[in-house]
Amino acid sequence: PDETHGTLAELNGSLIGVEHSSSPGMQELANTPLYPSIVKELISPITSDFVNVMKQPRNVLEATYNDVVNTVQKQWEECRPAIEATPAYKQAKAVYDYVNEYYLKTPEIITQHPLFTNQDTIRCMAWHPHLEILAIVFNDNNVYVYEKRERSWSCQVLANEKMKDITCIEWKKRSSGTLAVGCKQAVCIWTIEKTNNYNGTEPIFFAGAFMKYVKLDHLDYISSLAWDPTPASHLLAIASANSSNLTIHDLLLNRTTCLKRYGKGNVVLRWSPSGEFLFQGGISGISRMWDTSDWSSQQISNPPGLWVQSACWSPDNRTLFYSMHGKSDIHALFLSGKFVKSTITNTQIQSTSSATKETSSGVPVTVGGVIRDMTIDQRNGQRLAVVFEDNALTALYSIKDISVLGLGQDSKLLLVGYLRGVETSFASGALEVKPIVDRPLSAQFSLAFNQGALLAIAWDNGMVSFVTHTFLTDEEVCGRFM
Repeated sequence: PDETHGTLAELNGSLIGVEHSSSPGMQELANTPLYPSIVKELISPITSDFVNVMKQPRNVLEATYNDVVNTVQKQWEECRPAIEATPAYKQAKAVYDYVNEYYLKTPEIITQHPLFTNQDTIRCMAWHPHLEILAIVFNDNNVYVYEKRERSWSCQVLANEKMKDITCIEWKKRSSGTLAVGCKQAVCIWTIEKTNNYNGTEPIFFAGAFMKYVKLDHLDYISSLAWDPTPASHLLAIASANSSNLTIHDLLLNRTTCLKRYGKGNVVLRWSPSGEFLFQGGISGISRMWDTSDWSSQQISNPPGLWVQSACWSPDNRTLFYSMHGKSDIHALFLSGKFVKSTITNTQIQSTSSATKETSSGVPVTVGGVIRDMTIDQRNGQRLAVVFEDNALTALYSIKDISVLGLGQDSKLLLVGYLRGVETSFASGALEVKPIVDRPLSAQFSLAFNQGALLAIAWDNGMVSFVTHTFLTDEEVCGRFM
C-alpha cells in the first residue's frame, strides 16, 4: 500500500487499502465487520482517603540491635584499609570475584534483554480465548481489559501495587476469565467474574476481580507464561530468563513443581493447542520440546549467542514456527510422531531479509528485515503475520499444508502482501479512517472471531488497530470444488 493508505481488511487474498472514508475500497467492505481502533488512555491512580497506621511501641531489643550494627560498621570502616592490604584478603577477594562472575552474577544478556529493558508504549497484549476481549499492558504497570461493544470498546483496569515490571500476560484457555500476569519477580493470577456490566468508553477500575499472588524464591526475571489447554487442567508453566528450570504451578492444588535442567535461562513458552507438547525457548545454547504425558524432553540446539525471539504453534499440533533474535528467517519444527522421542525436523522455511518493493503507485519502499514478532491464526491455521523491528509494514503469509515429506520442497509460506496500519473510529456515527504513520510492536490473531480471522496490531504510539480477514478455508474449498 501507499504511505497515504492503510490496510482495513483482506478479502480472499486481496488486501483492501483505503485513504479516507470515501475511498473506493470502502464499497468492497460493505459486508465485512470492521473494528474500531483502541486508543491509549491511562487511568488516573486512586489514593486512599485515610490510612490507619498503628503506633509501634519502642522495642528495646531492636534499639540495642541497631546500636550494635552501627558500632560494628564504624569499626569496619576504620579497619578496612589495613585488612584490604593483607595477602589473605586479596586471595579471598579473587575467589569471591570468580564465583560471583560465573555463578552468582546475573548475566548481562539477561539484564539487556528487551523484556526487562522494555520502554515501549505497549508491553504486551493477549486475546481472550472465547470472547471479544483484549487485555493490554501499557507502560504504567496496569492491565487494561477491553471488551468489544457494538461500535466501541469498554475498558476496565486491573491494578495492584504488587504488579511491577510486567513482562507477559496469558489468558487461561478453558476458563471464562482467568488471566496470569507475569512480572519480573512474581506472577499475579487474576480471576474476573464478569465484564459486561460496564458499557462506558473511559477506563475504570475492575470491581469484580480478585488476585492470587505467586512468589517463588527460586524465580526471578520471569519471561513467559503458558496455560495447559487440556480440559480440566489448572497447570501454568512459568519460565525464567535467569534459570534453565521449568516451573509448573497447579492453580487448583496450589502446588509448584520444578523440572530442573541445565542451561542458561528461557524466554519463550508455547503450549501446543492439544496440550501434548510444550516448547521452551532458551536464551542461549539450548531449547527444549517437552512431552507432557511423561514430562520427558528433547534438546534443540540454538545458534551460538542467539535466543528464540518469537514462536507460535499451528493448529495441527505438530508444527511450530519460530524466529531467532536479530535474524530475518522463519524456522519450523515438525514433530513426525506422537512423542518428542520421535523425529523432530528443524528447518528454515522462509527468509524475510530487507528488500525494495514498489507501492501501488510505483514508489519504492523497504520491506522485511529482522523479525520482531509472529502470530498465526489458531482457528484455521491459514494466515501468518510477521512484525519487523524497523519497518512500518507487517507481512501477511498464507500457509500451505505442511508435512514432514514436503518440508524440503517448495515454499510453505505464500506472501499475501504487506499491511499498513489504519486508525478506525465510529465517533461521528459513520466509519472514519486515518492511516497510521508509526512502528508496529506486536500482533496477535483473535481466538474468538469466527468469520475468518481478526488481527490486532499494537503500535508505538499506544494504539491498537485491527485487520479483518475473510477467506475460504481449506474445508470450504474442498466442499465447493472437490
